[in-house]
Amino acid sequence: MVMVFVFAASSNAFASPKVLLNESVNAESLNFAFLSQVFAMQVRRWPNGVPIEVFMLPKNSEVHREFVLRRLKIQPHQLDRIWNRMLFTGTGKAPTVVESEADMLEMVRTTPGAIGYVSVGFPVEGVTALEGERP
Repeated sequence: MVMVFVFAASSNAFASPKVLLNESVNAESLNFAFLSQVFAMQVRRWPNGVPIEVFMLPKNSEVHREFVLRRLKIQPHQLDRIWNRMLFTGTGKAPTVVESEADMLEMVRTTPGAIGYVSVGFPVEGVTALEGERP
């Protein structure tokens, strides 16, 4: 019985974080490539025209690292470079950094057009959650 619990806990630790969407966003029309463009700040509006608000956890967060590696399929420093280039050239703004998964849930829930992420085991309410390797 203990082995089953340990296995379940460890498999959760290696699962891809959940992508969270404000309920104003239609998740049915989204795919992995589009979500990658959103987090790379290459797309600024959802298909319905609503401005995209990106929320991220701090760079030193393990959930952030897992999200970037498993969902975006790039290294965290590569994502930093993308954002820095946009900031320094004046072509975009950095995502809003929130301090915790609870803050992430609250910001995504209350901000129209918002997107963010939390660990796979984090309970979510009032948002659309995309789980699995690909939306």
